[in-house]
Amino acid sequence: MDVRTTKPISTISFNTPEYLQLKLNELLNAGILSFWAFIVHKPEDDEAGKKQHSHVYLEPSKMLQTDELKSELREFDPQKPDKPRGCLTFNSSRFDPWYLYALHDSRYLASKGQSRKFHYEHDQIFSSDPDDLLCKARSIDMLSLSPYADMLDAQAHGLTFSEYFSRGTVPLPQVALFERAWSLLIDAKTNRGESTAHPMDIDEETGEVI
Repeated sequence: MDVRTTKPISTISFNTPEYLQLKLNELLNAGILSFWAFIVHKPEDDEAGKKQHSHVYLEPSKMLQTDELKSELREFDPQKPDKPRGCLTFNSSRFDPWYLYALHDSRYLASKGQSRKFHYEHDQIFSSDPDDLLCKARSIDMLSLSPYADMLDAQAHGLTFSEYFSRGTVPLPQVALFERAWSLLIDAKTNRGESTAHPMDIDEETGEVI
């Protein structure tokens, strides 16, 4: 579906990383994009047709048509001359969830009831401006995306609930609910240490509640 937009968009691309970087820089230099980022993912059983692919995030600098942009990413494939490489349909996007999924962040995936075999690092992301990318990444509010993931992260850094509450991120009408959730996570960790067969456990690799 062709869309005219000035808002951030994302897609899955099957282009070679070299070609993708070249074309995105051309669009940046032409004033069509103000920022771009992508990361190459290995194939997973339930993702992108089991082929290596890239997750692409774009911020337009002016109104653009997604079909025209999709045409820009058509890449000749010498192994399949009649079927160029390209990308899927563009969708509206937000940087925070795009970034966390791009890394296959265990906390974020767990908050969505998902898990992935492969995980990635910030330095594996290609971007038009590494400093801007880092600034955007550091501005991600895990509490707004997943209170559960934010609690796990705080506990992993040794915070008490009082210290967690003192950050000012817990809504006052929900303090009791947050404190209860905090205690449940603490109990789960304690019980895991005392028993290998406790019915509530947390997978240290994915953050999922078992």
